[in-house]
Amino acid sequence: MLKPTFLSLTTALLGLALFAPAPCAARDGHKPPPAPVSCTELATDPANGLLGNPVIKSVNSAVVPASGTNAAHCQVNLLYGTSPGQNINIRVGLPLNSLDGGTGGVEGAWNGRTQGIGGGGCAGSLNVAAPVNAGYVGSGTDTGHTGGDCTPGVNPDGTYNLQFIQDFIRNAIKQQVLLSKATARKYYGMKPVYNYWNGCSTGGRQGYLLAQELGGELDGILANAPAIYWTRFQTEQMWGQIAMKDLVGGPIAAAKLNQATASAVAACDAADGVVDGLIDDPRTCKFSAKANICGAPNAPTENCLTEAEAEAIDKIWDGPRNAKGNKIWFGLDRGTSLPALNGTNPFFLGVIQFQWNTHDRTFDWRTVDIDGYSQVAQDGSRNIADVTDTFGSLDTFKHRGGKLLTFVGANDQLIMPRGVINYYRQMASRYGKHGEPDFERLQSFYRLFRAPGVAHCGGGAGPQPQNLFGALVNWVENDVAPEQILAQNTTAGVVTRTRPLCPYPQTAIYNGTGSTDDASNFHCGGNLEKRRVVCADVLTKYKHEVKGRLDFTGTGVDRDECSRERHGRGDDDDDRHHGGW
Repeated sequence: MLKPTFLSLTTALLGLALFAPAPCAARDGHKPPPAPVSCTELATDPANGLLGNPVIKSVNSAVVPASGTNAAHCQVNLLYGTSPGQNINIRVGLPLNSLDGGTGGVEGAWNGRTQGIGGGGCAGSLNVAAPVNAGYVGSGTDTGHTGGDCTPGVNPDGTYNLQFIQDFIRNAIKQQVLLSKATARKYYGMKPVYNYWNGCSTGGRQGYLLAQELGGELDGILANAPAIYWTRFQTEQMWGQIAMKDLVGGPIAAAKLNQATASAVAACDAADGVVDGLIDDPRTCKFSAKANICGAPNAPTENCLTEAEAEAIDKIWDGPRNAKGNKIWFGLDRGTSLPALNGTNPFFLGVIQFQWNTHDRTFDWRTVDIDGYSQVAQDGSRNIADVTDTFGSLDTFKHRGGKLLTFVGANDQLIMPRGVINYYRQMASRYGKHGEPDFERLQSFYRLFRAPGVAHCGGGAGPQPQNLFGALVNWVENDVAPEQILAQNTTAGVVTRTRPLCPYPQTAIYNGTGSTDDASNFHCGGNLEKRRVVCADVLTKYKHEVKGRLDFTGTGVDRDECSRERHGRGDDDDDRHHGGW
């Protein structure tokens, strides 16, 4: 029977997080704060509204009546552009202010906060219902184009459409945040007290971009499964297709891929001391698909592999390497569903990324072999990755007191979770002492939670993270940093398993007694940043993927240490480089 204590704590924290902030005081001791204006005035009154701004090409506003579960609100649609070719749609949804009949909040129905919503894939989002229904000013953008096709990033003549790319990567979301705050200030006659971002995948990447480039504008950012290192991980999305093409002649049947995943989980499940159908840290699993070759002693009776198929799957797990054997980017971890990227047809964004890398709309990925992959990866790094890859520092965001919260599924099938961990380690080095990773110092404002067995933005066999946004709000407004995040599995509406998710590099450790389906029987501890793990993930120097040496900058290990590790002389218990947990 599941104990209620962990769930009750989470509920209590959420309750604290949702207390309404106090209204802003008058700007000085004599003048009262500006009065609210009606929704229609935002688009019609030059004195009180949004008219007159030269970068707003058009604006309309109207009260949207309540419908079903959606609350009545003021909807403002803005078209932003600094040139004829730039047309970014931004939507702001505002709970009704007191002038328009709103009640129960800080001003009207508003809770005093804004919440920007992120997009997915190559698409933005104009659906702001969720934050508005929760009392927030919600905002979204189409990122300057309709739909989710990234092909227009390269013009037919082979030049880059930098307007399209820059609007998608950064311009639109920056204006979304700035204009939503300005609109709230005009509508309610007061500035927002707290400003948040909430996104996953592309929305997660957008959150990181905002923390890096608009660090003074947001108090809290929830950026899950962030699609950072955009060029590098999307290029890697094609690695498995190339390996299967070269070694097998085409895609491997999904049933065989799924059996290889199941065999890896069975082989590595018990390594964390709990047999639960999950690999706690897939980076430590060394299972080879060669064990599934037909006729091998422990091969499955169905969906066994040929030698070529086994070699291709091992390469998918390992990730791309150059001719020197140096890792270019991360593979799909064992336990991760393989068919999403390695099915009959390649993932469409990966195909388009090859066209971006080579700035050639007609580029055919089938012309690339295993040995030629490193050249396409280097082309991408040198041609466009500086624009797209979102790997800057967090200096302003940190200095201003912002909080960044991220979860990533340990079996994310689209973005390679090791890329997120790589960025986290780099930031731990930047904000540590003497350039060494210090995760405790980093966690003062930035926390990463791994979710074993969880896929991209959710799904998968692992317990699913709960109330992440509530945990962020509680951190920002009450200074209560999340020490754990509750995760749970639910079947037919019944909770069947709970687990704590732990701030990286800690993990959930079984106490040794009680049900392994009850979070209260686990504690956070240990250190996943073992030398053997870090050394295995050191990458080839950025922009030198073809012939470059490994780049140890910001990793906390050096070439000599990793050389000793490769030759079996490392010490797995030596954690002095990784935060001293």
